[in-house]
Order: sequence, then C-alpha cells, then structure tokens
Amino acid sequence: MDSLPPQFIEIVETVRDVYVRQFSEFVGGLSEDTHIVEPVLLDAEGAFAVEGPLNLPYRADFAILETGELAMFTAEKSVGFEAFSFPVGATQIVISPFHWDSALVRVTGKWDEHSSRLFEEWYRSAFGDDDATDNLAIRNVVHFVSDPEISQSGYTFPADLGTSPASTLGELLLALLGNTPERIEIGT
Repeated sequence: MDSLPPQFIEIVETVRDVYVRQFSEFVGGLSEDTHIVEPVLLDAEGAFAVEGPLNLPYRADFAILETGELAMFTAEKSVGFEAFSFPVGATQIVISPFHWDSALVRVTGKWDEHSSRLFEEWYRSAFGDDDATDNLAIRNVVHFVSDPEISQSGYTFPADLGTSPASTLGELLLALLGNTPERIEIGT
C-alpha cells in the first residue's frame, strides 16, 4: 500500500480494526464444540462450493455445528469519516464511508478478460485456504466478493472483506488499477 496516500491507509486500517475487534470479541464467546468461525462452504463432494461465472468460493462468518446453520455477524459500531478522493495515475479514487464486511465497489471502466484475471487473482489470494485446525481461530481472510455486475459504464460488486488485513483493500485497488479505469469508488 506504499503508493497509496496516508489518509487512505489510516482510514482503511481504522475501519478494518473496528470491525475485526468486534468480530473477535463476539467469536471469543463461542465454543469450539458448537461453532466454526470463518468456514469455507463446501459442496457435496467436499470441495470448495463456488458460484457465479468466476466460480469464486465463499465463507460464512460462522457456522453452528448442531444445525449446520450458517450465520452472519453484524458489527454494532462503524467508522464515520468525510468522503475524500485522490488520483492514482489516470484513475480517480473516491473513498466514502463503508463497512468492512459490506464494502460496495464501483468501477468506471471496462470489464474484460484482463480485468477478470486481475480480480480473480486478487480474490483467490485474499480468500486463503482452509487448513485451520482451530474452529475459533481468526483466519485473516476475505469472506465473499460477488461476480461484478457489468453495465455500460463499468462494473459494481459488494465485498465482505471478512477478517483480512487492511492491506487487502489496497491490494484490491491495485488489482483494479491494472486495467486503468477512469474511476474507482469504495463506499456509499
């Protein structure tokens, strides 16, 4: 994230830390005998369940072992800040208030094979694997990103950044910049 301005880095770290602190406190009250934190969803054959044209896997916030129910955590506190923008090369970046577990990303630019490859490579790296031995461990991974909804002017997708490090959002920006869009917006 060295090429991104300090204001961006500070906001992203704060938004992530506020969310992950609350998530950690919540899962700290769960029992390993009754819950799994950040499970990868699997298909009937035990492989990662995938969806959409990009075949992306996804995670739940936690699962209840007795019922198999997948559940989502909702943070009570969030970070408010004034929207700001900055250029990176020819691309204007706009950051508005967002939630770490439901960040809306809008890109004004083309979605093509190159965009798709960069997006998928970022996601698979940020998603991680499923080698955890502790049901309650925080895995520092992304939970879900939908396939982009493509329009005439660009594409949009929501991202649940889960417990991934703050640098994950900077890495997403850098991946999206690889196709030189006119504008990238994160937030509402």
